[in-house]
Amino acid sequence: MESEKPVRVIIADDQPVVRSGLSTFLRSYSDVLLVGEAEDGEEAVQLVELTQPDLVLMDVEMPHMDGIAATRLIRARWPQIQVLMLTGLKEHDRIQAALQAGAQGFCFKDINADELHNAILKVRHGQREWTPAAARALEQAEHLHILAAELQRSGIEPGDLPALLQEHLPAVFPECHLIVRIFPNREYLWHPSGHASTVSDQAWAWLQRAPQPQTFAPGDQYPWGGQHNEESGLILAPIPGPDHRPIGGVSIVQFSDPLDLANLLPVVRSLCEGISTVVSRSLMAQTPARSDNQELVSAGQIQANILPDEAPSIPGWDLSARLESARETSGDFFDFIRLPNGQWGLVIADVTDKGMGAALFMALSSTLIRTYAIQYPTLPAFALGAVNRRILSDTRGSMFVTAFYAVLDPNTGRIRYVNAGHNPPYLVSGNRGKPVDRLRGTGMALGVDEEAIWQQKVIRMVPGDVLLMYTDGVTEAQNPQGEYFGEQRMLDIVRARMGCPAREIQDAVLTAVREFTGGVGSSDDITLMVVARKS
Repeated sequence: MESEKPVRVIIADDQPVVRSGLSTFLRSYSDVLLVGEAEDGEEAVQLVELTQPDLVLMDVEMPHMDGIAATRLIRARWPQIQVLMLTGLKEHDRIQAALQAGAQGFCFKDINADELHNAILKVRHGQREWTPAAARALEQAEHLHILAAELQRSGIEPGDLPALLQEHLPAVFPECHLIVRIFPNREYLWHPSGHASTVSDQAWAWLQRAPQPQTFAPGDQYPWGGQHNEESGLILAPIPGPDHRPIGGVSIVQFSDPLDLANLLPVVRSLCEGISTVVSRSLMAQTPARSDNQELVSAGQIQANILPDEAPSIPGWDLSARLESARETSGDFFDFIRLPNGQWGLVIADVTDKGMGAALFMALSSTLIRTYAIQYPTLPAFALGAVNRRILSDTRGSMFVTAFYAVLDPNTGRIRYVNAGHNPPYLVSGNRGKPVDRLRGTGMALGVDEEAIWQQKVIRMVPGDVLLMYTDGVTEAQNPQGEYFGEQRMLDIVRARMGCPAREIQDAVLTAVREFTGGVGSSDDITLMVVARKS
């Protein structure tokens, strides 16, 4: 009887030392044959097409194209080829994304050679293989998903929170001591019941002023004085109120891996935002009614807090952005989102309405884009697809939002982008003989159709190039004669100032708009973002 042929395997990982270690593992087994190695997702897809392996050992986080996107492409084009995800990341949402992309198994990189060998054989024969750690992470993700859905439910009240948190949080944060407190001293969760808290009163007092979650590993200094001398990790996170000042806090003491706290932060932020939604809704319902103008002013202040205070400082690049609101609130927004591997997300968007409704819709859209940009750091099309589905599931109105979202790799100048029905940005070359690139729409606006999809495109900026992003308040500004400012005037100003700082280009365009309209206040919001690669 002929023996079974060896399993033909490709390794895809951007770390040479990992590829070397895995190849050493695989060569020690006669029933596994290594047929190729790839440094990123794009190379993995090309190598699969050339070699037609039985299985791909795929890392998650890789440059150019990550492992989840590569898995999705491979499983769509060659469904007979299995993918086993192998990663050091323990983020729940990445495991779920891998499963949705078609991965047959998921293992963490602390797996030993025999465990990896057994996983390869199982996956090759169509069996799902999730290591115990991955299975636990999936269970945690399921509890978190249910909890998030419950916290968003309109009928839930603060009095429902203790039972809900007790049902799900111990599974989301196993082997942890948990306290959820609404200030000054109302405990919504104390788990395990009766445990002696190591979180001092000074820590809770500091948390009432803390703007962001903070982690403390053994030996770290406390901002309120003293040192974290426990053999555990500590996370303290504020629960923001309607005015963004903390109304409560969460403390998590982790015993199993006190140095591995960063992976928990996205989950903790999501938890705090969900609790904030429930408690803030109750607080606002108890607040006496105010005038519409006061509410608009308050909404405008909240919006201002959402926008970045300043553009990031990126070596070799110069960025600037400004929003000028036509009213107390704005339907425009922009953002700079720090992503893994040194990349940056660039967002400019416009809600198609005005007033309080547009302000709230803007806040929701901005938060969702930031959330899913971080979840899909190399896949802007996936990120906006997730945002679109959430907008349609979380809102019942008729508003929608146009958006341009790009992922910039500062090292290479490569930009992946999606244009969801937004005004086309312009890539103006530092080479005067080269035509201007108009980055047209790659799909419809967000919030229109749940089945909509967006095409993802790629450009590359070289030193001297300028990328100009704007909302229609710039090009549709009118002078007293009813003429529009238009795109050509905007481009002429940019061309005349090529090589100038991004802030100077931005100010020149906005000044020209004001002069064109005769100093009359605009009827629409004006937003402009300039991204220049230094020569």
